[in-house]
Amino acid sequence: MCRKYILASNADAIENHFGSKGLNLLDWNPSLVVSPGDTSLLITQQDQDKYTLSVFGMTPAWAKQPMQLVNARTEGDKNPDNNPAFKGSKAIFLKPAFQKPLFSQRCIVIADAFIGWSSGILPKPYLCYLRDHRHPIGLAGLYDGWIHPATREPFHSFTILTVAANSLVRGLPSPRMPVILPYGQETRWLKPNLSLAEILNMLQQYPSKKMNAYPVSGKIDQPGPYSKEIMTPIGPKLLTEEHPPALPVKSYYGQKKKP
Repeated sequence: MCRKYILASNADAIENHFGSKGLNLLDWNPSLVVSPGDTSLLITQQDQDKYTLSVFGMTPAWAKQPMQLVNARTEGDKNPDNNPAFKGSKAIFLKPAFQKPLFSQRCIVIADAFIGWSSGILPKPYLCYLRDHRHPIGLAGLYDGWIHPATREPFHSFTILTVAANSLVRGLPSPRMPVILPYGQETRWLKPNLSLAEILNMLQQYPSKKMNAYPVSGKIDQPGPYSKEIMTPIGPKLLTEEHPPALPVKSYYGQKKKP
């Protein structure tokens, strides 16, 4: 499950990678650690030429009340044991909440890393990141628009697609992880003419050898605001590296783009 992720890259880093789309920081109060209910940045299939603000935890358009679907299992109801070698159908397209979004409402969730949780009586948070030190990254997501039945207020929200964890994330141990889109090829996820087979084929585990993780303070599971110290390691990394992870150390707070 991916219920928290990190977004610490500044506006320049985001626009350098995903393109200049008129990112306006004045409309957004970033939280550094994105949790369910927080507003964060997307690039959506229907508005690929701009950044979209959306709430983490999707409510389908047909819902009678808020649902906050944080994650969408690519296997649907199959693979209940989260077997990483599962070869059956990715049955997410059978789930009513995700049928339409899977074809026409896909999105790139902009992030820098995600939080994995060790299983057990006292779960511990680990910051999971890509070892090549390139930021930001794109997570595969779906979004939908909902109208509040009483107030008629529109509500835009999203969910993150997950797969059975690769060997590194299972080593925490944690059974699932988000779908990380290939670096530099994220926009393929938004192409409108993809077939169902092509869409499902993109929902793969990210290679373990390209990732690493380290434990962070349990304060990350408390309500924000957060400071950059929340990303400080409190133990050794799962894999040895010659260089420390170059995660961004500044959030958006106080940053404004020069005219």
